[in-house]
Amino acid sequence: MITISAGGSAMARTDTVVEQELAFGPYRLAPANRLLLNDGRPVHLNGRAFDLLLALVERAGEVVSKEELIARVWPSTIVEENNLRVHIGTLRKALCADDSGMRYVENVVGRGYSFVAPVTRVAHDIRTTVLHKDIVRLPLLQTRLIGREQARELLTAMVAQHRCVTIVGPGGIGKTTIALAVAEALAPVFGEHTYFLDLAPVTDGRLLASTVAVALGLPVLGDDPLPSLRAFLRDKQAMLIFDSCEHVIDQVAALAEQLLADNPPLHILATSREPLRAEGERLHRLEPLTVPAQGVSREQVLSYSAVQLFTERAMASMNGLDLSPENLRHIVDICRRLDGIPLAIELAAGRADFFGIAGLSAQLENCFNTLVRGRRTALPRHQTLRATLDWSFDKLPVVEQTLLQRFAIFRGSFTLEAAVVVVSGDGIGTDQALEGLANLHAKSLLSTEADQDVMLYRLLDTTRAYAGEKLAAAGAMASMARRYADYCCHLLTDAQTDWERQSTGAWLARYGRSIDHVRAGLDWAFGAGGDVVTGVTLTVISAPLWYQLSLMSEYRQRLEVALACVAAGPEADERAAMQLNLALGHALLHTHAGDARCTSVFAATLRLAERLGDMACYMRGLWGAFTDAIFHGDYASALGFAEQFGDCARRYAGEAEKVIHARLTSLALHYLGRQDEARVYADAVAAHPLTHAARAQNNGFQFDQRISSLAIQSLVLWMQGYPEQALRVTGAAVQEGREIGHSISLCFALTVGCSVATWSGARALAQGWTTELLDVASRAMLPNWHYWGRVFQTAWLLEYAPGDTARESLAALEQSPFCGPLQTEVMASAHPALLTARALQRAEDGRAGWCRAEIMRHRAARALAQT
Repeated sequence: MITISAGGSAMARTDTVVEQELAFGPYRLAPANRLLLNDGRPVHLNGRAFDLLLALVERAGEVVSKEELIARVWPSTIVEENNLRVHIGTLRKALCADDSGMRYVENVVGRGYSFVAPVTRVAHDIRTTVLHKDIVRLPLLQTRLIGREQARELLTAMVAQHRCVTIVGPGGIGKTTIALAVAEALAPVFGEHTYFLDLAPVTDGRLLASTVAVALGLPVLGDDPLPSLRAFLRDKQAMLIFDSCEHVIDQVAALAEQLLADNPPLHILATSREPLRAEGERLHRLEPLTVPAQGVSREQVLSYSAVQLFTERAMASMNGLDLSPENLRHIVDICRRLDGIPLAIELAAGRADFFGIAGLSAQLENCFNTLVRGRRTALPRHQTLRATLDWSFDKLPVVEQTLLQRFAIFRGSFTLEAAVVVVSGDGIGTDQALEGLANLHAKSLLSTEADQDVMLYRLLDTTRAYAGEKLAAAGAMASMARRYADYCCHLLTDAQTDWERQSTGAWLARYGRSIDHVRAGLDWAFGAGGDVVTGVTLTVISAPLWYQLSLMSEYRQRLEVALACVAAGPEADERAAMQLNLALGHALLHTHAGDARCTSVFAATLRLAERLGDMACYMRGLWGAFTDAIFHGDYASALGFAEQFGDCARRYAGEAEKVIHARLTSLALHYLGRQDEARVYADAVAAHPLTHAARAQNNGFQFDQRISSLAIQSLVLWMQGYPEQALRVTGAAVQEGREIGHSISLCFALTVGCSVATWSGARALAQGWTTELLDVASRAMLPNWHYWGRVFQTAWLLEYAPGDTARESLAALEQSPFCGPLQTEVMASAHPALLTARALQRAEDGRAGWCRAEIMRHRAARALAQT
């Protein structure tokens, strides 16, 4: 049955109160009735906050110790001081609502709290206004409003200014709560003519007008109740609150337009999961509560409304909550996984007493079975998370139900193009998919976010989990997962083509966001019931994406899974093994450089590519083998790989590959100590027009070619005695690395820059680039490059802060798995104290040609210092 409530002056009556009241500022505190009034209007406080207020007001002007307050408010429970602080914060917020600037509760450091406002005791024969449950018919807010203060102010102004306002949002977002808060705020304007109508029970839209009329107490004497409604509302400054309109949306819109046209003073506030689309309607889309991002401080975490809601509700159910760093981490995780949806957070907080905070976080893998206990006074559709979503789902047309299920396959945000490609088919055409997407967004089941010029769509995680259950129950999960993976393959095929034509920034803006889709496709392809062939294809063609996002460690793990699946297959797939080994080798270069496995993986790539006659893969394998040889300090072999690459470039490839050959040759000659020859190749590469546009040929596996060319040229320039030019060129390489946003290329430029700056005695540059290298490598999870930063940091401290005992020891650096022959040579060249026996041996037998003289000089300097 539909319910109606009237608010305003009709909400109160005057009684004689026997017990004394305590008055301060605009507030009256009635202890017997456990009631706090602000200018006659109730202030909502939870039980603990009310008990704290009473304890402080009774001893106004005194300092009440924390121990006394805890003993009074939690008489039989052991609680942490954090609980007291949180409830004091709740109390302070409630008492700041009058905007007077008056402070009521002060913290006395080291002692406790004091109520500092003047308090007057009102005698029992004073007649006061007290709210009674049998008189108050506008539903009272059951709990304190959290995180919605700004929305309440905005909506209050909107309703006062516009005659038809709709609050739109998904189920559980708090539409009814904010509507009631607005009604309370506008009680002085509309008084007893505020009418709240819960439309959820109305099952037949044709009966809406007659149901409303009956609920208003109007006689319905004929078939059309509209005349009675018009007559009743005529000339009344009234507000109708239509709550939960989505299932009778057309009829509500029509009724609203008719009533507003006939009654100029009338205002209508509606709540719905989609707009009414009525004439003159103004919309307010209610957003989720704010959730902390990663890395915020403890104090900042407690300022986010989702966390505040959870902690307040959990404290009410647990009789105390330890806000330890570990618990706060779990609370943030819970709020984030529940998308900041107030209903879901309240339901979760209500289960905290049973599971504990850490246990609750773990249980949310199955949120629908966990979030099952709401307030007994809540509407049935709000008592469990599943009931809330069932209410929305059951009201959808069949086509939209199917589309909502299919959208659950997307992991993360998706574009309109992706939506249409993946969900169309099997009885749903492209036009139906487009229309259904628009309708689901209008009904608040799909949210949107703008990424530059592209509109993205996503299901909230709770909605996605629900829709995913429906998709699985319909037996369509496998077919949708395959369609999703196929879409990823097509998308990344286009990405490889665009990689050759677009700047790094433009390319990442277009394709960077698809990494979550790729992960989902790979998880399905290599999981039970997946398709290994699709998985291998997706793993290989997604290489540029992983490299440009610098996700080397994760990509290496994905490649190893793919190789294991290929090896376990019924038939040997040499082409797949070749492609996967090639990608794995390049991933190992940046995560496990110097590892013997890297050498064997490239050797396997070259064998397979030669057997299959795949020259493009063979050349990329040579490129990887060259880099691996450099890291191993085998410069002669590196030159041999460069020469093989050049031979293949002349026979099978074009000008771009010849430029790559020149660059590889220049680097190998540099490390062999043949600087004059290296300079010829380095200058030729730097001057070649393709250097500025040839990035595409590396397929994302290697450094940006422009940056790499500048870095190599700077090394050669320094060795030839041009330190100023070398610093200028390497500075340009570092700047370009920052601009393109490719972590691996930037790390390479910074490593070379640190070398040149250290050799040149450029103290500030060396320190700045070292700090940046450590930061970039750490954030991009590139341990190989992070090790280089540790080397240069130690060298800088030895040179400029020799008394710093916190620096890393030579033994620790030398024992690292990332310390190979090249690293030992660079260490020895950076500072005499970093000279190792291995570097000295390589210099003596001629393998460290590029730095032999510097190593021998440092050996002599160290010997001289020792004597």
